[in-house]
Formats: sequence, structure tokens, C-alpha cells
Amino acid sequence: MYTDSTAEITKNHSGKSYQPSNGTEGEIFMKQFCQNCQRDNLDPETCEGGCDILVRTMAFNVDDDEYPSEWIIGTDGQPTCTAFERSKTDEPTPI
Repeated sequence: MYTDSTAEITKNHSGKSYQPSNGTEGEIFMKQFCQNCQRDNLDPETCEGGCDILVRTMAFNVDDDEYPSEWIIGTDGQPTCTAFERSKTDEPTPI
């Protein structure tokens, strides 16, 4: 998601919470993870199921205890979701 040079800089933040800096960055992250994750299985008719991580990222500040601990900077300096489970039916969304 980040360029190699940016990821190299952010490696020293490995394990810390990740919050997109703007809507575009958030959209890129969600296309890479949320849209390809089997945890995001919300039933559009009943609004049941699904993953509450995305909702919590929008409802809480990154410093709040309720902000999801799953969104972090990985050891490679790239943002990641530790709860990500690749969908068995979907191919990764190109970024």
C-alpha cells in the first residue's frame, strides 16, 4: 500500500495502531483488506453478521481503548489488519 520508501520510514512504528490519514488512504486499505475478507460477510437483507472493526475505526479515535487493535503497522512498515481472513471466493482487489 505504501511506497517502499514510506514503508521503510514507518517500520519503526511496527505494532502501533494504524489509522488512515485521509479518505483516499482509507479506501485503498479497505479495498486491500475489508473487501477481500471473509469476516466482512454482512447480510444486506438482515444487516446481521459482518465485521465491526471498520465501524470501530470510524467511531473511535486511534487513542481510544475501543479503537480496534487489529489495524496496525506491520513489521514491513505497511498497514495491515491482523484479523484479515482471505475470502475463499474472491480474488484480491487490485490497488
